[in-house]
Amino acid sequence: MSRPQGVNKGVKTGSAGNTVDATICAHAGTTIERRYTAAEMQRLREAGAQDGTAFTAIFGFSQLEGRVAIDGELEGVVVLTCQRCMRPFEWQLQEQFQVVLVRTEADLEQESANYEAIVADPAHVDLLTLTEDQALLALPLVPKHEADDCDVAEAPAAPEDARTATQGTTDAKVEDKPTTQRPFGNLRDLMRGQ
Repeated sequence: MSRPQGVNKGVKTGSAGNTVDATICAHAGTTIERRYTAAEMQRLREAGAQDGTAFTAIFGFSQLEGRVAIDGELEGVVVLTCQRCMRPFEWQLQEQFQVVLVRTEADLEQESANYEAIVADPAHVDLLTLTEDQALLALPLVPKHEADDCDVAEAPAAPEDARTATQGTTDAKVEDKPTTQRPFGNLRDLMRGQ
């Protein structure tokens, strides 16, 4: 796993304390590395992550235009349920992110060269929450195995003869189409009869 660019001072590892003073870390150019599992992340579990999910998060703190910037990287495995075969599979998480901390929602509109602005108190940044947010954003919309690894085969394409044969029958079906139901069609007549 590579270190975020521009950060090369003091690397802190471990899992002690998920809340940090990002201002102090930014002034010192600190890099923090943490290891997380699905058991620690309720929202990630609700999104489908299962036991066996584990990844490393690296946070590189710096200053950008007078604000705290974090260059981060997530790398590891998220165990999800394949939506084709409904069996668990390991999805490789490899995500890089760049965020800049702002104090108010009004500051969100200020552009910061390729950095996403998030509202947070720089004196109390929760690394677990930041990690979980970024992991949730990285998850696939529809989790599934690669086609070659999935136990369920894709539905075969219909042969050309079958497609043309069904096109001829659709015209006949249009004629047999039942009349449209209008549940309130006679409401006007009922209202006049009162």
